[in-house]
Amino acid sequence: MLYKDIAKKLRFRINSDEFAIGDVLPTERQLMEEYQASRVSIRKAIDELVTLDLIEKKQGSGTYIKQKEIVHLMNPLQSGLESSKERGQTISSDVLEFAIIYPDDEIANRLKLTTADRVYHTKRLRKINGRPQIIEESFMPVHLFPELTIRTLERSKFEYIEKGLRLIIEGSYQEFSPVLPNKEEEKLLNLQGREPILQITSLSNFQDGTIFDYSIMKFKASEYLHAMYVNRSTQGPLLSEKKS
Repeated sequence: MLYKDIAKKLRFRINSDEFAIGDVLPTERQLMEEYQASRVSIRKAIDELVTLDLIEKKQGSGTYIKQKEIVHLMNPLQSGLESSKERGQTISSDVLEFAIIYPDDEIANRLKLTTADRVYHTKRLRKINGRPQIIEESFMPVHLFPELTIRTLERSKFEYIEKGLRLIIEGSYQEFSPVLPNKEEEKLLNLQGREPILQITSLSNFQDGTIFDYSIMKFKASEYLHAMYVNRSTQGPLLSEKKS
């Protein structure tokens, strides 16, 4: 496994609830066994996270979590249907793809599955007040939702999970990044030229830690506002922004 991939996976774990600030990272030997990688690859991955100021090495003691890129829950997690209702908007979804597939290594790792486990691969075009705003591509384990249908996806996944299946969603880890759309995305979102879009990658989990959804959402940036209110604390910064 390339050290860049290892660094990316460790970065996600550091920003998740698996570790708290001040915790010790697993030893080099433990990481070598876990990722089936050489000592050189593990050390290069660790060095990259040190450069990002997420961890620090202490001679003779170990490697410690120094800070997280996001350590404060700023708003309750909402579905698209819930947030649109709150704003007095209407939201609808066109299901563009609905299939059962075997995941590749990356998707399987994200969902903590094997490549022999089947997942739903879905793509939705979400419209707010009739205007196309979001392209959402999702992967969900089939064994968790054996009766998932296109009709369900035309409404709200969260509503189906919480009200239909009576399962409790704990939260979602989300990463934000600007990207350039491809030709299909330009057409679906009615973009003019090479207008940048906002990509949000999310992993959602139940209370027991089970990851039930891996989604890549692409927003029409010119009509999407992400706002937050961050408290100042004597404990230090609640939100730190990093450059990849």
